[in-house]
Amino acid sequence: MGRVIVIEDNIIYSDFVCRLLESKGYNCVVTSTCNNARKLFPKMQEDDIVLADLRLPDGDGISLLEELRKQGRNNPYIVMTDYDEVPTAVRSMKQGAEDYIPKKLIEANLFPLLKTLRKRLERHDTPIHERQSAAFRDIDRKIRLVAPTNMSVLILGESGTGKEHIAEKIHTRSKRLGKPFVAVDCGLLSKELAASALFGHEKGAFTGAENNRKGYWEEADGGTLFLDEIGNLPPEVQQMMLRALESKRYRPVGSNKDMAADVRIIAATNEDMQSAVAEKRFRQDLFHRIKEYTLNIPPLRECREDIMPLADFFRELANKEFGKQVKGFDAEARKRMLVHPWSGNVRELKGTVRSAVLFTDGDTITADRLNFEEPLLSGEASLSLKNVEMEKKQIIRALKQADGNRSLAAELLGIGRTTLYGKMKQYGIKYKE
Repeated sequence: MGRVIVIEDNIIYSDFVCRLLESKGYNCVVTSTCNNARKLFPKMQEDDIVLADLRLPDGDGISLLEELRKQGRNNPYIVMTDYDEVPTAVRSMKQGAEDYIPKKLIEANLFPLLKTLRKRLERHDTPIHERQSAAFRDIDRKIRLVAPTNMSVLILGESGTGKEHIAEKIHTRSKRLGKPFVAVDCGLLSKELAASALFGHEKGAFTGAENNRKGYWEEADGGTLFLDEIGNLPPEVQQMMLRALESKRYRPVGSNKDMAADVRIIAATNEDMQSAVAEKRFRQDLFHRIKEYTLNIPPLRECREDIMPLADFFRELANKEFGKQVKGFDAEARKRMLVHPWSGNVRELKGTVRSAVLFTDGDTITADRLNFEEPLLSGEASLSLKNVEMEKKQIIRALKQADGNRSLAAELLGIGRTTLYGKMKQYGIKYKE
């Protein structure tokens, strides 16, 4: 359970509020100024809740709320007011505050609201390991920036890199949290029924349409529609989608009436969409409409520092699933996992670890339990060294990934051990094994 961050300059009142919170089991953090609150923002967790006074010595709670949202943080925000400030507090709701509470009613009104917010946060908490590689820290920063907006997002990346998970993170950090998140695999939509699946149909619209059907667009009203492999949409459906996005209105198949829906689109593909546009398989105007913001998800082989933390996370999930107590991987298993190409990316890693846990009798996964379908990386297929500055960074990175094991680091880099020693000496890299 996250903290309640109380921003209140009246020491007596803030102490009263914190004692109330702590009596109900909440962890309370107190600050008295806007400036000190800003210092807390970068350290906030996603399940922290802010309880802020409307008037503060160096600013006001609404300005703080605006700053928090501009940083891409969608933490629940509650405004405390005196009775004569209610009209101003109502304005805070338009800026994204959850609610406002008159200070004299804090004891009666605060805890029902906190209980509702906790349930909502728990319902949307995604049980996934937060990746710490430099690439994914940058992706997380970009998610925080784009999530509170209504911009359409195009997620690019190989199959298995976790594009749907990224889409869900954007949704849960958006102002549409609590509204539907509807995921659709466009690759599974037949050409004949794609329009019906997305926009619904009227009874008798075509052979087999025995009843009215609600489409994914209507289901996602107010929320987010995730369209995976969007390049598979038929041209006529692309036209319908463009109109729905631009006018927020659409027409079910067989109907003569428009329907309104406010839908945010997050699309994903592993296809080269520029080629699809050039070959007239995808509308250029729709392409520009869905890629207002683009996220490129790197393959797992380019984020090798994520492999073992992810593997440990999936091992724990598999332990819970199978009722096992597998504690880790032996040295050879770790080595093989670090140099494996992972062409199936995170999806392949999850499946490999899950299978290994199932067939492990003891408490340690050995290399023979890793059922790899592909050979290990060869020299040319692994990490490449492109220039002097890149070489140095890649060597240091590989040594960290290999926990100082020079043989394994050389394999990761796709060079010989002697060459690695020479490069380390050349760049003055010292790393204890």
